[in-house]
Amino acid sequence: MAAIDDLIRQIGDAGLRARIAEEVGRLSRQKKFGLVFEEHLPECTPLYEVPVKRGALAARPGEMERLFVVAEIVDGVATCVEKGSGTKEKIPVAELSTVAAFGEPIYPYLKPLDCVENAPSSGLWHTLIEAENYHALQLLDYLYHGKVDCIYIDPPYNTGAKDWKYNNDYVDGNDQYRHSKWLSMMKKRLLLARKLLNPISGVMVLAIDDNELNTLGLLLDEVFDGYKKFCITIVHNPNGNQGKNFGIANEFAYFVLPSGDQILSLENRVDDPDIRPLRDVSGNNNLRTDAKNCFYPIYVKDNQIIGYGDICDNDFHPKSVNVVKNDGIVEVYPIDVKGIEKKWVFARNTVESIANELHVEWNRNRKIFDIIRYKTHFTYKTVWSKKEFNANSHGSKLISKIFAGKRFDYPKSLYAVKECVSAVCANKPNALILDFFAGSGTTLHAVNLLNAEDGGNRRCILVTNNEVSADEAKTLTNKGYKPGDEAWERLGIARYVTWPRTVCSIEGHDVNGAPLKGNYLGNDRPMAEGFAANAAFFHLGFLDKNAVARGTQLEKLLSVLWLKAGAIGKCPEPQSDEKMMVFPENRFAVLVDTQYADEFAAAIAGKDMQTAYIITDYESEYKSIAESLGVPTTYQLYRDYLDNFMINVGRA
Repeated sequence: MAAIDDLIRQIGDAGLRARIAEEVGRLSRQKKFGLVFEEHLPECTPLYEVPVKRGALAARPGEMERLFVVAEIVDGVATCVEKGSGTKEKIPVAELSTVAAFGEPIYPYLKPLDCVENAPSSGLWHTLIEAENYHALQLLDYLYHGKVDCIYIDPPYNTGAKDWKYNNDYVDGNDQYRHSKWLSMMKKRLLLARKLLNPISGVMVLAIDDNELNTLGLLLDEVFDGYKKFCITIVHNPNGNQGKNFGIANEFAYFVLPSGDQILSLENRVDDPDIRPLRDVSGNNNLRTDAKNCFYPIYVKDNQIIGYGDICDNDFHPKSVNVVKNDGIVEVYPIDVKGIEKKWVFARNTVESIANELHVEWNRNRKIFDIIRYKTHFTYKTVWSKKEFNANSHGSKLISKIFAGKRFDYPKSLYAVKECVSAVCANKPNALILDFFAGSGTTLHAVNLLNAEDGGNRRCILVTNNEVSADEAKTLTNKGYKPGDEAWERLGIARYVTWPRTVCSIEGHDVNGAPLKGNYLGNDRPMAEGFAANAAFFHLGFLDKNAVARGTQLEKLLSVLWLKAGAIGKCPEPQSDEKMMVFPENRFAVLVDTQYADEFAAAIAGKDMQTAYIITDYESEYKSIAESLGVPTTYQLYRDYLDNFMINVGRA
């Protein structure tokens, strides 16, 4: 009903407004079943950096439910026509912001803001995008449709505190529509997120607490129809909070997996292995006669397993547990202390699958060699309670080291996030990981730590807006600042928290330049070592469609083309050549003028180019040139770009 209420408030006739409100109220009292929430008016994003011009969609900040089309501007005053009602109103331009409404076609680009390069020889680059995440997801769908291996998000929990905005207004516990606004906000983003996931093996992980646990579960059932959903309990506050009735010590994480075989990796418990004999010591069905294929010799030499023998014939009975051969090799059989022939736990055709878990140990009492299994990898359980998941010890205190004080409330434990990412990507060393509610940047930090531990080359993309907190907004407003001012923007979360943490964690120092103290858990790696990693920081802006079509925006689109080509190497600077741009280190090139197609082909030959962009309005010309290049992936500009974002119309 929220959208209807917003529209009712725009009715000028007070009597008619009251009558319609009464009828709508009566209808709203009818019973509803299932997950029912209000589809609110489309969200809007204020574009503070875009000047208000004639024909633009605009709004007053904080009044995003009232959108205007600017009819004309005279002497700094805009004549505005309100969408829906058609009412005209004169508003000073200084009181307006250009607006991008969800569902309208957008043409995004990425403006470079900063970068950190701590691994010059590595082609791996992470990315932080400062943006409203809905528009960033639209861009990412153009870049990586169906290619993302893992999406991890920690969305606002909707606790009733002013911790998130809808249409540029903070939502608090007094808002009667706060749950439906939250669901409306999430649904739009989840629909886009699903398109990004690899349809065969891509997994989405969503952190949440009890405020929206059940409604989110129902929403996931709706959006991810055909997927499997698991709810994990994570003990993040072992002492519990000081609430009434119960001290809550846990939160939750939904794992949303495509249907299929084993998708998740196994949990690594190297520090807490399950140690037991390979000989079956269970109480039932542990005899040789119970499983013929589980009785065979294991060859040992110099205290090492060197091989596995064939399944023994029924009439063969070894004289002892250990049979020493002339060449010094010892045959080990699963015979117990009473001389009874037992069986190995694993059959001959599967034992080599756990070869890395098997060890030889000398049994002092029996004076024989035993085969012992050290099991270190297990199927994940649905309750995670490791001490390193404590959000205070390994979240708040960790980033306090980086910021030499407090800049962010309630960060996740670095190790809890790493465990979530590892569960999805431990067996995917080149995975692409996305977090579009990036917060303090824990996910990228976790990906770097995971890469450092196992030598992986996983790439992470973070997305966050640059909102300031409600208290900071009040203070800044009282000082005369407004969104878009430098004093305001530098205190936003992307620039004040997420990016500084990214730089400091990679380079191994705090915001004052002092080396970070302490070691990472699990591998005892000094935090001051940082990580061999690189990251680029961008602001998402919007282009004029006609300017793109005229071919005057190539320099601004270069960052987008770099990302689409795999973000290999440092994002390149534009080249002045009007014929072509060739970037061997980034493994992509752009043909600007098709008259020089042959020269372009020669320029990229032998350079291991993976992606080529061809600027032409003619599809036949594009196909002809693309076929002649021998490059794995080609795109037609600007058609590929413009067509993609035009179809976003109506997706809000």
